[in-house]
Parts: sequence; C-alpha cells; structure tokens
Amino acid sequence: MNDHEAARRDFVALITFAALSLPRRALAQKKPLRIGWLVFDDASLGRIDQSLKDALAQGAFASGSNLQIIYRYAEGNSTRLRELAEELVVQKPDLLLAIGGDLIKALFDASGGVIPVVGGVSDSPIRAGLATSLANPGKNFTGVTFLTDEMAVKRVELLSEVAPKAKRVSVIFNPQYISMMSRAGPANSDSSLSGFSA
Repeated sequence: MNDHEAARRDFVALITFAALSLPRRALAQKKPLRIGWLVFDDASLGRIDQSLKDALAQGAFASGSNLQIIYRYAEGNSTRLRELAEELVVQKPDLLLAIGGDLIKALFDASGGVIPVVGGVSDSPIRAGLATSLANPGKNFTGVTFLTDEMAVKRVELLSEVAPKAKRVSVIFNPQYISMMSRAGPANSDSSLSGFSA
C-alpha cells in the first residue's frame, strides 16, 4: 500500500467515524438517519464519496431501512453549490456531508449552525470560517483537514532537496475549484523562501 492509498484509507475511516458518531440519537429513536449529501460532480460518485457510502453500509447503515440519503449534485458547476446546499437544509437532515472545502463552506453557511456538517477539506478550516481553532473548533463542522496550504512550505523544501538546481516552480490548479485559488497564494509566497521564483 502506497502513501496515497494509506492516506485515503485513513481519511475515509475518520470521516466515516465522524458521520457515524453524530446520529446515535436517531438510532435510539428508531427513525432512519437522514443525511444531506452534496456532491460536486454527478450521480456517479467519485472514489472517496463511494468509499464513504460503502463504509456507512458496513457500519450497519443500510440505505432504505435505517438510512436515508438525500443527494444533490452540482454537475461540476461551483456556482450551484449555494443553491443546492440550501435545498438540502430545507429537507432538515440529521447531518450534512460533503468532501471538499467549497462544498463544506456552502453547507456550513446554508445550515446557519443548526445542522451538523461532516466532511473533509484541504484548506484551513479556520481561514474558511468553519472553526475557531483546530483544538476547539467551536462550530458545527467536524471532519478532516489536510492543511494543504500549510504543507506548501514543506513541499517546496522537499523539491529543493530533490532538485537543487531548479530555480522556477509552477503552480497548476483548477480555477473551478474555489479552494484551490486560496492555496495558490501560499504556494507562491512560500516558494521564495527556498530560493525559487514562481
């Protein structure tokens, strides 16, 4: 198992644990757990989303009996996230779920602190306004962050070790993925610390 697969496995396990730990009230009341799930792409779930769905089933949550999942699909259109998040909130689920900072932020804002939001983000949840601190989030978001932007310095340092003659670095990101835009800045400024221009 390579590092990427191990990180993916750990990520799915942590998100699943977070999702499963919130709804015990629903099970005690014998009512189905209702999850509002915002997906960036279409109904063909990506690997992480599908892994989460499979893990819920393995955790004794069978869709249709004790689990109801209400999906909304952005079809790759980030301008629809707010509208779709609001549609999910109107359904009054027990929790809201998504993978990705832009999706989480839309759910977080739409829920107004009333419905727990579970998910994974690669941006800083503090900078995104999802938490007051990592130790004590203090808000209705729980999940995982990869702190991708904070790791930019370390990545540039590693690059300078493996390619000591390199002087210029390029940063490539998808402009439709909102969170990536905020990360391009840190990578850009951090590159100057190791003698690179970006």
